[in-house]
Amino acid sequence: MEQCSFCKIEKLENDFYMYSIHNMTRGRVQKGYVCKRCSDMTYGDKWYPIIGYDEKCEISNHGSVRELRENRYFNITRVQNAGTSYVYLTKNGKSMRKNIGPLMKRFCTER
Repeated sequence: MEQCSFCKIEKLENDFYMYSIHNMTRGRVQKGYVCKRCSDMTYGDKWYPIIGYDEKCEISNHGSVRELRENRYFNITRVQNAGTSYVYLTKNGKSMRKNIGPLMKRFCTER
């Protein structure tokens, strides 16, 4: 059981959206968890997995794309061209330019 940093309620680890890992001195690791409810209230974004690509990527309901690397989330750079936003995702070793609008329609669904 882990504890949310905001509401201080203990929940299972899979009930959390995002977390941070801090390497402390002498090899200690400190993890900070934020539950799904507090994340939605505080940050306003709901994250949905992008399935079918090599990286572990997620897209938010606001159009942000992030990637999970080494237990940390990194934002994927968006390319803007004539009012259309694109991100580069990798599939089968090839880099592909994907439009954010259709990605949101495909993966951002309420479950």
